[in-house]
Amino acid sequence: MKVDTLRLVDRFVGLPLCWAFTALRWLVQPFNRGKGLPIPQRVLIIKLSEMGSTVLAYPALAELKKRCPGVELFFLVFKNNSAIVEALDIIPPDNIITVDMSSVSRLVASGTLALWRLLRERIDTSIDMDFFSRLAALIGFIVCRGNRVGFHRYTSEGLSRGNLLTHRVLYSPHVHTAAAFMSLVLTLFERPEDEPHYRGSIPADQLVAPKYVPSAAEIESVRNKLRLTGAPSEVHPLILINPNSSDIFPLRRWPMENFAELCDQLLKSFTSASLVITGVTSEASDALYLTERVANPRLVDFTGKTSFRELLALYSIANLMVTNDSGPAHFASILDLPTIVLFGPETPRLYSPLGGNHRDLYSEFACSPCVSVYNAKKSPCGDNRCLKAITVDAVVGQASTLLNNSERRDQASAIAICDGAIPRAKTIHPVPSMTTKPVLTTNKAKVT
Repeated sequence: MKVDTLRLVDRFVGLPLCWAFTALRWLVQPFNRGKGLPIPQRVLIIKLSEMGSTVLAYPALAELKKRCPGVELFFLVFKNNSAIVEALDIIPPDNIITVDMSSVSRLVASGTLALWRLLRERIDTSIDMDFFSRLAALIGFIVCRGNRVGFHRYTSEGLSRGNLLTHRVLYSPHVHTAAAFMSLVLTLFERPEDEPHYRGSIPADQLVAPKYVPSAAEIESVRNKLRLTGAPSEVHPLILINPNSSDIFPLRRWPMENFAELCDQLLKSFTSASLVITGVTSEASDALYLTERVANPRLVDFTGKTSFRELLALYSIANLMVTNDSGPAHFASILDLPTIVLFGPETPRLYSPLGGNHRDLYSEFACSPCVSVYNAKKSPCGDNRCLKAITVDAVVGQASTLLNNSERRDQASAIAICDGAIPRAKTIHPVPSMTTKPVLTTNKAKVT
């Protein structure tokens, strides 16, 4: 199903239903007076879309488990976004509930089954992390009779979704998304009547990135697939190119001709490097454009060649990735892969990856960011000059810096591992050394 179709359904079906259920809530409210809110024990996280921001939700989920050690977490997500939830390993696999949005009929059928399952789970707390989606607000109200946490617009202009929450959090478009998600969890431990929520500071050391270590079998599988494409996996450096972005907002794409020129310059600057184009099968046309335009055997098309776990394994053996502002930038953060992220219509102040091993290029246009949760991420712009202003030379310069830093880190790590100082973990866990303020300063791109 197309994203614009979902927007229309959310607006013309979701909005009337939100107000209808709001009226129902007002009618039954007198009968519920005196009933206290429960202590969170069976908590539903609603985060239907955007795989990248699911990584940003990890610190909040870890904080919830820390404060409520016996809590059982459930996660509701679109089926095509569920792989990252599984990889984060903080939700039991059986508690990851998916909705298939590939067509209207499948959306209705799978959504009905998901609701039925959630009703049977007797959820006592729902945390809506889908910002201002009416569908998510309705689901939370239907399946949960206890704590219902989510963002509320209060007096702001923007997307209305009635009054279905017990804990209404004031969304601020000026704080990093990881901090916004953390505020949803922290609100559970404040008095619900003390609005607006969340009125408190969120220290940077609470926004801890997860760490993922792929299995040896996944790494070997990726190495074998790289060999089959003609890209030796043992080369140095191995540079990943992600020229794609989510269908939710295609305006985030840096021009393909810029990516072609970038690949050409990187291959000339690093004569022993191999470049690997990543993406799903549907994005193969972009990879074909690059390989034909550059015409160098050290640039290979790897789109559609991996499972999600194998993609993470690929990140673990790479030395650098250049990507649009999209999910892969956040996936790279859980493997500490040095990454250059190209921002334009959205800002790194809100969506920069966690951790410190990345460079965010952002041209600081007066009209950027032109999308927000208040306009359903629908920009009136048809010409992303803010991205075009990021020059190829600026990206190459940052690539050289990160590769040099990466080489020094690899040498230090190799020595430490030989000495037995660094254990080889195989689970996801908070890594204090990866914590950082979500945005300190951004590396301004050269503006032409």
